[in-house]
Amino acid sequence: MAPGLTGIGVHPEGLSVLRIERNGGRPVLTVFDFRKWDGGTDRAKTLARTVADYDLKRARCTTALDPNEYALLLTEAPDVPAEELRAALRWRIKDLIDFHVNDATLDVFEVPGEKASGRARSMYAVAARSSAIQKRVDLLDAAGASLEVIDIPEMAQRNVAALLPEDAKGVACLTFQEASALLTITKQSEVYLTRTFDVGLEVLSQQLDLAPYFERIVLEIQRSLDYFESHFRQAPVGSLAIGPVPEPIPGLLEHLQANLNVIVTSIDFSRLVDCRQDIPLALQSRCFATLGAALRQEAVAL
Repeated sequence: MAPGLTGIGVHPEGLSVLRIERNGGRPVLTVFDFRKWDGGTDRAKTLARTVADYDLKRARCTTALDPNEYALLLTEAPDVPAEELRAALRWRIKDLIDFHVNDATLDVFEVPGEKASGRARSMYAVAARSSAIQKRVDLLDAAGASLEVIDIPEMAQRNVAALLPEDAKGVACLTFQEASALLTITKQSEVYLTRTFDVGLEVLSQQLDLAPYFERIVLEIQRSLDYFESHFRQAPVGSLAIGPVPEPIPGLLEHLQANLNVIVTSIDFSRLVDCRQDIPLALQSRCFATLGAALRQEAVAL
C-alpha cells in the first residue's frame, strides 16, 4: 500500500492528484499533478492513465464533492439514542433540501461547545445526493483508484486551516469558487461556523467597480465573527486567512484589513506543507479542496 492519503480532484477542466504523507513534522506534499481531460471530455482515459502512473490502485484515496452535490444544514440535535440519530435527522431535514430525502446519504458532525452552553445541542447534517456519490465512486472505481473517503469542501477547508498557527485561538478562512465564496471559522481543528455567499471569482474578475462586492464580503465576515463571539462565548477571532486565487483581486486584502478588526493573510501551500515543487497560485486555487481532503486524519466519512 502506498503511503499517505491521496486526494483526487475532479474538475470541469481536468484532474488533480495530491498526496500527503505525515512523519511527525509538517505534512509533506509528495505528489502534485494536474492534467487536462483528453479531448476535453474523455475523462476515463485521463483517469486510467493517472491511476497507473501513480499506482492509485494501491493507495488510500479521497475526493471532495462539488458544492452542488450536497447540502450542509445546521439543525437542532434530536433527543434520541446515537443509533437512531441519522433516522431522526432524515425526518427533520426532509423539507430543507431540494431533492427527496430518500435519495440522500447522511452524515453528521457536532458543533463544539454546545453541550456546555445550556442551549439545545446543535449539529451539522450533511445531506449528499446518493446519485452524486455513486457517480463519483463509479468514475474512480472504473479507473481502478482505491477510493476510501468522500469529503466535503467545508471539512477540507477545516483541514487546511488546522495547519495555521492561528487555529489554536480561532481563525476565519475564506476561499473563492467561480460563483460563490466559502467562509469557515475553526478553532483547534473543529468547525464552529460555515457560511456560503454568492460573491465568487466570476464577478470579482469582471466587475470594474468592486466596492459593493467588497462591502458584501466584509458584511458577511463581520456577521460571522460576531456570531462566533456571542453565540459560542468565545474570544474574538484575530485572523482571517484568504485562500489562493487564480489572479490577484486588486484591493481586496487591503479593503478587508482596513474594515475588519483582524489580521488578514494569504494562504500559500508552501507555507503549510513541505512541497517538492513550486505550485502556481492558479493551480493552488483550483486544487484547494483536494489538498484539504488529502490532509484529512479522521477515519469516518460519507
